Amino acid sequence: MRHLFSLPAFLLASSVAVAAPAHKAPAGQQNAANFASHQTVTEKEADGVYDLSGLPHFSGQVSQFLPSSHGSVVGFILHDGTQVFISPDQGHTLAGLIKPGDTVDIRGLKGRTLPIIRAFGLTSPRGRGMQDTFIAMPRQSTEMIAGPDLVLHGEVWMPLYDLDGQLNGAVLKDHSVIYLPPREATRLAAWLKPGQMLYAVGTGSSGELGVAIDAREIGPASNQMVGVAVGNAPPPGPAPGSAGYDIIPGSEGH
Repeated sequence: MRHLFSLPAFLLASSVAVAAPAHKAPAGQQNAANFASHQTVTEKEADGVYDLSGLPHFSGQVSQFLPSSHGSVVGFILHDGTQVFISPDQGHTLAGLIKPGDTVDIRGLKGRTLPIIRAFGLTSPRGRGMQDTFIAMPRQSTEMIAGPDLVLHGEVWMPLYDLDGQLNGAVLKDHSVIYLPPREATRLAAWLKPGQMLYAVGTGSSGELGVAIDAREIGPASNQMVGVAVGNAPPPGPAPGSAGYDIIPGSEGH
């Protein structure tokens, strides 16, 4: 999953999450409950450390989690299509706090033009709260373990953004998530529009919290897939046999 907002320095603090004592989850929620049991954040009183009442208030029904490609979650999507983000370190807590179908209260900041919210406070319909005042900077996830190759295909439900508001993939109508480096997502933006058919192959995770991959190849059809440059690697060159294959970049003027 994986910066758009500017907050006073006092918000750059360690995350604080609040959760009620554990209880036995229904059969369908056991995986999320087990996931939440591994949380490492400090549990404190429901009001948390900071007064978030000055932040805008939002409410909506959870449609699905936004899974990462490494088995965690980085937020969720509301039924109206708004993408809600939290710090990556708070994934365990979030998975034990809410579930799809819940109507949640959110304190946070909304994107100026994009349908995204950076959440700093969440309250579930069961009265459990979570305060997340840590702004995560880009870094390697502690859960960066390469998963198996997965193949995803289907109709695009919505383009996916990151905390900076950069395009970085797509959510399919079957709720699976395809991640791309922002530069590659911008290059391939025409394929990430709602209603487009999309095929993608890459490493990722699949479980009760969702399916997500870091795409290595992607295209509008299984026989029209192109390679994806990972991280800061240069984009792939022309395909073998194409008109530009034998041309060395920068040599045209010599």
